[in-house]
Parts: sequence; structure tokens; C-alpha cells
Amino acid sequence: MTADDFEPIPFDTLTDDDTPADLPWLWDGYLMPGDMALLTAPPKSGKTTLLTGLLRALGRGEAFLGRSVRPGRVWVVSEEPKRLWAERNRIHPVGPHARLLPRPFPDGPTPDRWSRLIDAALADRPDLCVVDTFAHFLPGSESDAGTVRDFLRLLRRFSSAGGCVLLLHHPRKREAERGRTARGSGALPGFVDVVMEIDRYSRLDSDVRRRRLFARSRRPDTPPRLDYEWDAASNEFRLVEDQPQRQFQENREAVLGVLREFGVPLTHAEILQRWPEELERPGRVTLFRWLNKAHEQKLVRRSGRGRANDPWRYWLETDADRERDRLNELFTLPPLPELRGWND
Repeated sequence: MTADDFEPIPFDTLTDDDTPADLPWLWDGYLMPGDMALLTAPPKSGKTTLLTGLLRALGRGEAFLGRSVRPGRVWVVSEEPKRLWAERNRIHPVGPHARLLPRPFPDGPTPDRWSRLIDAALADRPDLCVVDTFAHFLPGSESDAGTVRDFLRLLRRFSSAGGCVLLLHHPRKREAERGRTARGSGALPGFVDVVMEIDRYSRLDSDVRRRRLFARSRRPDTPPRLDYEWDAASNEFRLVEDQPQRQFQENREAVLGVLREFGVPLTHAEILQRWPEELERPGRVTLFRWLNKAHEQKLVRRSGRGRANDPWRYWLETDADRERDRLNELFTLPPLPELRGWND
């Protein structure tokens, strides 16, 4: 059927023979052959670090962030110079399955130059083509919907042949709802198949290497959120599970230190007011969770009903508290046994 032949297809005869359905996910839930994916994150927040970890996993065919990975070949079209990538690769080698095109358009990108690059990619047939970053290699303004769509249609030539395209991009300055933080025209997130966004887990110093990966997708297999951390020493990525408990364990001495210093029952708002200036201040909700965990683990005592006119107050256990508990147990009468057979 040509472009000008309009022949509607009955729904009961629809098949997916136009898509490479015989190939599994390249990265389970995120990168599928034939798809285009978008990864958005602020500068210096971990996009390239995450990409490097994924490239290593694609070479080994090993799981990445708890999701299976199929071995695959990669082209990385990068705005960064060869020198910077060589420095990264000396510390954390990626492998021969990945190939780099550093700054391939010295005079700037044009549709014709991109068309020739895609022809070369189609001839070499990598499984994944990464564009880092989208705005740098866009032949025009990222705010112009027509320019964005024309560029994405060029890249679609590669994905339509069974490859996968991953675009790295920066977010807009103003806050936006999840799935629409990408800077520039809304045509970009609307065109791609999977939208991923990286955000810091929290502003705490203990979470400096932890991130949240949010995703929106046309496919139901895509997880909506993953929490992960990166170990700079080993270059290993790990899922972060039970993060509230981990945060509490890493910051509990700061909480207990405030209570120990002042020695009187304090509300969580009063604890925040007295928080040490040299430490990163947690949010009110985060501190409230920590205090509840400290109470559950019997590290602190608590009074009140948790209401506006009677808030929870927390303090470290004292000898007087322990003596009061002992006396209460001593003078608390056991319940009367149930009496049977008595007539009322």
C-alpha cells in the first residue's frame, strides 16, 4: 500500500507484523526494538553516569537496576569530546560493543548530515543509538514543534528498521508534571514511546548518590518508578529498597542528638528549629517518618495524640520513665477470668 492508498484495515485482521515483535526488550521495560525513548535530567545529575552503567550492562548482557538486559551493540552520538570519554573509559571500561561518535558535526547539525549518519547506522545495524543531548544535535530550535517533529521523523528511520533510539535531554526551568518536564516543545514527549526522568531522591547529604527514575510509557511493562544508588568507587548501581529505614539509620544520630542536647520533650517542628546548622535539614514529613521509626524501635518516648492542639512530643528515655513502667507493671491487676455457669 502506497502513501496515497487509503485502505482501512478491519480490526479483526490487525496484526503486529510491522513491528519487530520477535525481539525481546533491550532493557526490560525501557528500551524496546523499534521504539524511541527520552531520558530527561538536569545537568550534572547523573544522565551520562546512568548511560555508562547501561552500556556496560549491554556488553555483558547482565541485569541493570533489577531489569533484564539483552546483549546489544550501541552507537553513542555525543556532544562531549573524545578526550572526556577516554578519561571515563580508562576508569570504567565499557567494551568494544559500544562505539562513540564525538561531536560528529563540527559545523553544526543539518537534516542532510543527520540523514547520512542514519544511513551509516542502518548499514552497521547497532541495536541502540544514543543521542546525547537532544537539543545540541537538533537542527533548529527545540521550542519549534515542526523542527522537533521533522528531526524525530529522521530518527524514526532507524527505529523503524528495528533499532532503538535513546535521547538524552534537559528539563525545563519551571516545574512540570511527571512525563512533561522535557525542555522545549511538547511535541518531543508526545512523539517518543517511553519518557524517563531522573530526579534526586532527597536533598539530604546521605542521599547525594541516590536517584529516582520515573517513567511514562505506551507499554504496560514499563515500571513507573525505580529508586537506585551509584557507588562511585565500584561504579556499581543498586536498587534502593526500604529507603525510609535506610535514611533513618543514616540520620538517626542527628535526631537523637537534638533530643539529647535539649533534654525536654519536643515536637517535630521544634526539633527542626533546633537542627544543627552544619547538617542538611530534612523536610517536615521526612523528619516525622524518622521520629515514628525511632518510636517503633523504642529509641525515643512519645506523648500526645498527634493533633494540632495536642501534637506528638518526643524525648529520650530516662531512668524515671523506666521506673514508671516498672511500677505500672507491678500494680496492674491481671484481668478477671471468665466465669461460666453463673445465673444472672
